[in-house]
Amino acid sequence: MKLKILLSKLNTLVIEKPWVFFVIILIIGLYLRFNHIGEVIAFNWDQGRDAWEIRNIIQGKLTLIGPKTGIGEFHLGPIYYYLLVPFYYAANLDPMASNYFNILANIVNFIIIFAVTKKIFNNYAALFVTLLYATSTYLTVINRIPWNVTLMPGVAALIFFSIINVYREKYRWVFAAWILSGFYFNLHFTAIFLPLIVGASFIFVKKKKLVIKYSLLSLPLYFIWFIPNILYELQNSNTDYYRMRDFLQNYYIGFHLRFMLHRLSDSLLEFGAIINYPPFSLLKYLVPAVFFILAFFFGKKKEDRILAYLISLWFIIPLFGFTIYGGPISDYYFLYGAPMVLFVLWFLAERLFLLKRRLLYILSILFLCLFIHHNIKDTLKRPAQGGLNAQKESVKKTIINNEKIDYSEGDIRSYLYTIWEKDGARF
Repeated sequence: MKLKILLSKLNTLVIEKPWVFFVIILIIGLYLRFNHIGEVIAFNWDQGRDAWEIRNIIQGKLTLIGPKTGIGEFHLGPIYYYLLVPFYYAANLDPMASNYFNILANIVNFIIIFAVTKKIFNNYAALFVTLLYATSTYLTVINRIPWNVTLMPGVAALIFFSIINVYREKYRWVFAAWILSGFYFNLHFTAIFLPLIVGASFIFVKKKKLVIKYSLLSLPLYFIWFIPNILYELQNSNTDYYRMRDFLQNYYIGFHLRFMLHRLSDSLLEFGAIINYPPFSLLKYLVPAVFFILAFFFGKKKEDRILAYLISLWFIIPLFGFTIYGGPISDYYFLYGAPMVLFVLWFLAERLFLLKRRLLYILSILFLCLFIHHNIKDTLKRPAQGGLNAQKESVKKTIINNEKIDYSEGDIRSYLYTIWEKDGARF
């Protein structure tokens, strides 16, 4: 009887005050990501490059281009750099400012994912999804890194939410979908897939003509994010145009079915990375298969089939895109898929709970506890002294020994030497 009363009170609290639980989950997620962050994350080439660019902006040398892609070396939009400027200015050019911004960016991701899941599904879904997002080893480790891809999951979730709202006949959300798709160009080159994903998402909406009209009206709001890069191209003799041309010549391989099957494993990478439970490695393939079968063929509501269709586009379109690309792929290329994976996991978990079998409840809760334990046990270990703090100490010793570090674009040590020796910043 006491247990039933307790469960009833918890249920009431989840329904009426879900933000109480969210704040607890948020604190756990931030602790796992940023505890001793100065000793955990060393600043590599990307972070060194960013630090130099922000220093230039603060000194009045504004830029029209953002970070370079690893393959092809063409530029993203510059918004990420300008978001970092207030943090570097407040920190007196200390590169730790990138970590401060990254903490804020992660908070934004948490809020977006919680709020979007709550609106699409319900309070329980929002807490379940946010808890998985908070404790996943993969997401914890990749979210620690201060770089331009951090906001990819949050922006992807907002784009997906905008599309869902269009299906709920809130057609003005078409504008949000396209604006966010343009903004995404400042985060990662996989923005190239978004026009296809968004366009294909609108195929089954009721008022297609209205959606087409709003999409056409949205084009200026989409392309506005590309204006700085276009201006840079006009001023610099189509530098990125030629890089893009060379990229296509070197990496475009055409469509091959056998290679697409090879890329299938990559396209499902987020499933394997987030589930991350070795005894069940086949879940990487099994979970999406079961989801699509249940939603498409056994879904009792039209909304289930629409949900499955919309989620599938975030995996199928990039699969075809990466199939005609012959270059290397990194796991963070697929970060846009993280919210979709979490939505799929909730869909399956809810179906289990609807069976109303006590044994399934117990097994599901046990699996969730084992999942969380497996994911956080290594994350909670205090790291050995290293990271940015160790890099700072190394440069301090160099300065004390009257040695010099020459400029290097992606070298955080040369950046630290410059701001301490030439810009007057303090250790």
